[in-house]
Amino acid sequence: MEKLRCITCGSFIEIGKGAVKFPCPICGEIIARCTRCRTLARRYRHECGFEGP
Repeated sequence: MEKLRCITCGSFIEIGKGAVKFPCPICGEIIARCTRCRTLARRYRHECGFEGP
């Protein structure tokens, strides 16, 4: 499995265990989020300025 860091909390995550990765709608860079941060709808801000729940 691919391991990335959650953009919100910084923890290492494995894609496919409730965590997701997707391209930033502004710059196209990959954003990864862990299950916990997604469930709690924690906000995040990407380097390019994109913000999400």
